[in-house]
Amino acid sequence: MTGCVNSISPPPVTLYWYRASPSRSSFSLSGDAVHSLYRHRRVSRSSSIIAPKFQIVAAEKSEPLKIMISGAPASGKGTQCELITHKYGLVHISAGDLLRAEIASGSENGRRAKEHMEKGQLVPDEIVVMMVKGRLSQTDSEQKGWLLDGYPRSASQATALKGFGFQPDLFIVLEVPEEILIERVVGRRLDPVTGKIYHLKYSPPETEEIAVRLTQRFDDTEEKAKLRLKTHNQNVSDVLSMYDDITIKIEGNRSKEEVFAQIDSSLSELLQERNTAPSSLLS
Repeated sequence: MTGCVNSISPPPVTLYWYRASPSRSSFSLSGDAVHSLYRHRRVSRSSSIIAPKFQIVAAEKSEPLKIMISGAPASGKGTQCELITHKYGLVHISAGDLLRAEIASGSENGRRAKEHMEKGQLVPDEIVVMMVKGRLSQTDSEQKGWLLDGYPRSASQATALKGFGFQPDLFIVLEVPEEILIERVVGRRLDPVTGKIYHLKYSPPETEEIAVRLTQRFDDTEEKAKLRLKTHNQNVSDVLSMYDDITIKIEGNRSKEEVFAQIDSSLSELLQERNTAPSSLLS
């Protein structure tokens, strides 16, 4: 009977791949496939059949998304960032928020930053670059992916980020006419208790209690807004030239739902391309 056993051909092995989510890759074998592997193992021990050599190579874990979003002050970046992070779970990193926190702390860097911001100028790179680098390097940003809001704002800042190894998958630009931007800035108000941003015309506070405590940020006046817009326009073309191959431009003077629909489509397509990348089975 030994001769009969030796004439048996190794049973075929069926491998089934399963991808649970963009952030997790794994594989599983069906019941039939597991049984087939086990049966083949028993036959191999009782005969001179050499078991086929195979190597299971799991699909590489998908890299988390790395996104930059740019636009002039009041172009709607904050709103879109909320929608993006809510759906995709990215860490929202706002260069403006980092700077304002530094100013509130009363540090020397904060004082210097405020002087430049009050003049509508860019904060020196030696201050802001290291702040952003530090936040991008934190564990949550590396594991979940990040959404960098309003940064870089100059070619030198973009060059510094590339030098540190931070390269986005997509660069989103929101475009809004200047006269609308000015109106948005001047009417914008901050709730110091919740941190929520309101607009006196487009998004008024829910109650009178909230309304009376709203404040205007020091850089949200018409004069400061015009200075910031001028600085933004002078530098944005240089930044875009460095990310030209991954840039999408979106008209921001529409409803937040319409704007997000375009952004969502681009991000979903990007993830789909990654998730459909072929896995490999080597023998």
